[in-house]
Amino acid sequence: METKYAKAKFLDVFKYSFGGLGSNLAFFLVMSYLTFFYTDIFGISSMVVSGLMLISRFIDAFTDPIMGMMGDHTRSKMGKYRPWIIWGAPVLGFLIFLLFTAPDLSPNMKVVYVYAVYIAYSLASTVVNIPYHSLTPVMSQDPYQRTVIVSWKQGMGTVSQFIITIMALPLVEAFGGGKQGWAIYGALIGILTTAAFWICAWGGKKYDVCDMEKERVPMNMAKDLKLLVKNKPMLMLMIAFGTDVLANATYSAVNMYYFKYVLNRVDLVPKVASAILFAGIILLPLLPALSKVFGKKRLYWLGSLFSIVPLVVMWLRPTASVTILMSMMAVFGFISRIPSNLGWAMLPECSDYGEWKFGQRADGLMSSSLTFINKFGMAIGGFIASFFMGLVGFVANQEQTPQVLNMIVFLRFGMPVLGYIASLISMAFYEITNEKYSQIRTELDERKKG
Repeated sequence: METKYAKAKFLDVFKYSFGGLGSNLAFFLVMSYLTFFYTDIFGISSMVVSGLMLISRFIDAFTDPIMGMMGDHTRSKMGKYRPWIIWGAPVLGFLIFLLFTAPDLSPNMKVVYVYAVYIAYSLASTVVNIPYHSLTPVMSQDPYQRTVIVSWKQGMGTVSQFIITIMALPLVEAFGGGKQGWAIYGALIGILTTAAFWICAWGGKKYDVCDMEKERVPMNMAKDLKLLVKNKPMLMLMIAFGTDVLANATYSAVNMYYFKYVLNRVDLVPKVASAILFAGIILLPLLPALSKVFGKKRLYWLGSLFSIVPLVVMWLRPTASVTILMSMMAVFGFISRIPSNLGWAMLPECSDYGEWKFGQRADGLMSSSLTFINKFGMAIGGFIASFFMGLVGFVANQEQTPQVLNMIVFLRFGMPVLGYIASLISMAFYEITNEKYSQIRTELDERKKG
């Protein structure tokens, strides 16, 4: 007999997906323009900015899991996770404005200002984004609909990418350019971020409910972390997802070097990026149907396997024609979206597994673990790229030696291959199949009835 799963209404899913817009507006704005703003507009050295980014990652290592556990142990009439989103969103929006505000300060006070504001922004982002991701398993118990929910979230993330990458510079100029233009644009993004997260919390209102009569379980960090350590599927997912992120962060870090020094075609950067982006957009509406046909575990494994093919082609022929390059990167953009998006859809099943196996849910902790591994992989990937480039003697703005060129090619194409191979190995030990999840869900429902 087919298992019946509790599902969310489409309108609520649509409203919840606005969290993807709010989350990624700030993400793309900071990733694309903050370093430029600090160095060229505010007058901060690039070394100060790089140190700031590194320190923030160490802070995330502690705050992400703590926020996850705090969300899991919150009890209020507004739910477990929605209060953090509702009250945290305007704080996050205001800090986005402050990030792109350049007050008239002394050089030393500028450093103090950017450290204080950026670290506060990182903390506010954690307070809002961890509960936002934690709502996915709360919204629906149906594995197919959870994939649909993640696809809608990622789709909204793509909208935010367009808003930032296409509209940022023209709007900054329209608002007066320079410090004034960036401050007004930062305020605009802060307002949009706040509104998007409020709509997201509205979508989760019917599902994020707490039994106020039930005795509150105090937060025990050691006990909660054991739930993560003993959850084998979650650990395997973290390894698979983390190695993908690390490898892809490495190739992103050397992307400009590949086009500048290997191909001598910097003009191809936006064209190839567009091919990858649009191919990924095509995949999004297909992902739920593909996961239903193949199952999430098998689809993740196949996505990782076939992502290797275009990378190997370009690794062997790094100076291939533009047609081959564009074709291979479009194929990569389509297939690689499978594991990068599917990981978030598999996360709720790991939470259900933990409840089934150990009798306690930890949606916030599980979500924070995946967000942390995402941030950690990005930071380490960037470090690996810089370290190995320096190791072979890279010097900017001059003709590079064959050793440097080979290292650029390896980091751009070979390193992601190694990451996907690690994902294949890890995912082989991931034990939640469609059949296994049906058993888990059935037994959980029987326990609640009993």
